[in-house]
Amino acid sequence: MKRALLLFSICLFSFSLTAQVVLNQVDDFQSGSTDNWRIGGAGNATDGPINVADGGPAGAGDNCLQYTSTGVGNIASKMVFYSQNNQWSGDFTSAGVDQINFDVNVQTTALNLRIAMQGTNGTRICTTNAINVPANGTWSNITIPIDASDFTVISGGSDAATVLGSVLTMRILSSSTPTWTGPDAVASVIQVDNILASSSLSTDEFSLQNREFTISPNPGRNSLNIKLPSADSDMKLEVFDVLGKRVYQGIVSQLESSVNVSNWKSGVYLVRISNNEIVQTKRFIKQ
Repeated sequence: MKRALLLFSICLFSFSLTAQVVLNQVDDFQSGSTDNWRIGGAGNATDGPINVADGGPAGAGDNCLQYTSTGVGNIASKMVFYSQNNQWSGDFTSAGVDQINFDVNVQTTALNLRIAMQGTNGTRICTTNAINVPANGTWSNITIPIDASDFTVISGGSDAATVLGSVLTMRILSSSTPTWTGPDAVASVIQVDNILASSSLSTDEFSLQNREFTISPNPGRNSLNIKLPSADSDMKLEVFDVLGKRVYQGIVSQLESSVNVSNWKSGVYLVRISNNEIVQTKRFIKQ
């Protein structure tokens, strides 16, 4: 399991879970496994998600997770898969995670994607608003907000804020209404990659100060080009791989700078730019 550990702030909070969610962690499926994502029921070993080599948005060398729902019959009839008591458990609020970002490719039937969670106390919640992803067979990137106000309580005696403070299970599902089980049986194929635990705060603060930077090309093979809206102060540039290891560090003092990435391994990297006032992180895919 590869996890990006950009240590902006990490809260070590202990209870009876085997793992704790961390800001900027990424499931990129480069391990060749499903990274603990599965479906329920006795048939999950054969009907559940699979790891697809070379199937990710970066092409060759980029793995992804694929799940096929049948639309009929057993538990696999619905588009629901989950991670329980693993890397997506813990205190999302203290970790600063208020949105889930991932790449998605849908085939056969369009999906209405939501995030559902169950707390350690049994309360279940699901995002009120779905993101519709058309079945066009192309990759896109979506962000699902997971602040307490973004959820509907499905069952249990507590509120969404309490669940976010002690998550046991996180689900990605497709449904026309907020749900836990995914009432809509659907025959569809979904591929997901680079599931990221992210925060809206750093992006908003950065934009407010009109300091948003851009990177190109993305995906890229030979160079990572950095462009700032202005160059009135030096900016620190850091690039991390999905294990949290810093692979590059430098200073950006011009409007446009370039980093040679031809020798980097294919995969996902997090590009962070900062000074004493602002921090922003963007994702870069090396082909």
